[in-house]
Amino acid sequence: MRERFFLPITIILCAILFVGWQQFIYEPARREILSMELETRRLRELEREISALKARHGDLSSLVAAKELELDAAQNFLPPILQQDKFIDELYRAADLHRARLISVQTGEIISSKEISAQIINIKLEADYISLLSFIREILDGERLATLEKISLEKSEGKFLSCELNFKIFATKKGES
Repeated sequence: MRERFFLPITIILCAILFVGWQQFIYEPARREILSMELETRRLRELEREISALKARHGDLSSLVAAKELELDAAQNFLPPILQQDKFIDELYRAADLHRARLISVQTGEIISSKEISAQIINIKLEADYISLLSFIREILDGERLATLEKISLEKSEGKFLSCELNFKIFATKKGES
């Protein structure tokens, strides 16, 4: 009788061991291997992208330096404080460069919002038409964000124009507390 049950019990035990081995050893190891293969493919693709960047830009430190310069320029475009005196210096420099005569420069009140502050700068100057356009372009293309809010022109003596310009300058509120 023992011999009669020995073969089926052995087969059942082998089947149970096989199912247990497959469920608890083989399948987890297989999933881990597939996961590692996917990770290896992702890392190889990333390595190819880095190699392509290096081939395109040579040493990546030059690309990083260029991006840092762009970031610095963008941060200086909108300074942390208004710095009206620097803007007024820029006005006088542009006027000298483009042969315009500044008659007066006055600062208006500061307008503040949650993240940005602004101020109107009123300017009176005399210049010919081309010098006036060059002066305005120099200020608008300058190192900081400035907009031309208002312009009024009157004919002065000869080919000169008498102008009143209102520029608005901007700053972030990082520098203020």
